[in-house]
Amino acid sequence: MSKLIEIKDLYYIYPADNNVIFEGASAEFNSGEKIAIIGPLGSGKTTLLKLILGLERPTRGSILILGNDIGSFRRSRLDKMRRNMGVVFEDISLISNLKVIENVALPLQYHTRLAEKSIMERAVFLLKFVGYRGDIWALPGTLPFYTKKIVAIARAMALEPAIMIYDRLLEGLDSLQSVQVLRFVDEFHKQKTQRLSIMVANDERDVKDFAPDRILRIDNRRLIK
Repeated sequence: MSKLIEIKDLYYIYPADNNVIFEGASAEFNSGEKIAIIGPLGSGKTTLLKLILGLERPTRGSILILGNDIGSFRRSRLDKMRRNMGVVFEDISLISNLKVIENVALPLQYHTRLAEKSIMERAVFLLKFVGYRGDIWALPGTLPFYTKKIVAIARAMALEPAIMIYDRLLEGLDSLQSVQVLRFVDEFHKQKTQRLSIMVANDERDVKDFAPDRILRIDNRRLIK
């Protein structure tokens, strides 16, 4: 078991209003684990994701991804690091003017040198894996919420990342849809023994069926076991 993400004595002060979001937060995320991060609205969950992805920089302290401190990374190195991370954002973030299959293929086109035929075959496979049954050439704008969600998950899985992050994955889904999503999320996690899967949610009830190995709580600006 190796550390894939390590947060060390993290301080983050929001520059717009000097609001302290994290104050001495530390945590380790190891290969093969399923970990839940929970905290109420406004606790800093979204900020933490931005820090892990390098979209924000720590005020003090460090975040190591695969052993590398990303605080000083330039854009090109951050892009390379992000190949190892698949993220499903709460707002889904599909590109509206790209077809369903083009959304899923995009990471492969951007980060690999695969032939276009191989890229499209991979995208079709992933759409089938998550249970997509619609027109792969449809624009995502008119699709139901659940369908958009599974397309976003397929896109996040495209590069076979070592780290998968699901931001409030089950919000807006009914019980049957939640079961279906968690089934292929768990299957994907198990396909690679060293894969780390992280689910971010508001409270413990939201991650119960994810069956995490550990739960970290954001409390008093720190990450508490």
